[in-house]
Amino acid sequence: MGTNPIGKGTKTIGINMNGEMAKELTERADSMHISVSKYCKIILHEWIESGKKLNLTEK
Repeated sequence: MGTNPIGKGTKTIGINMNGEMAKELTERADSMHISVSKYCKIILHEWIESGKKLNLTEK
């Protein structure tokens, strides 16, 4: 990930999600002693770098 300081080429994104998913993300971030925001950035960065595509379908 880049080392851009806050406000320099960055954008804040807020999301609403299922409570169970939010709880899981919080527990995983806590276990690594990092913020949920940092944890999400790490996993999203790894996914984007992998080149894998999401297969979204209607339920």
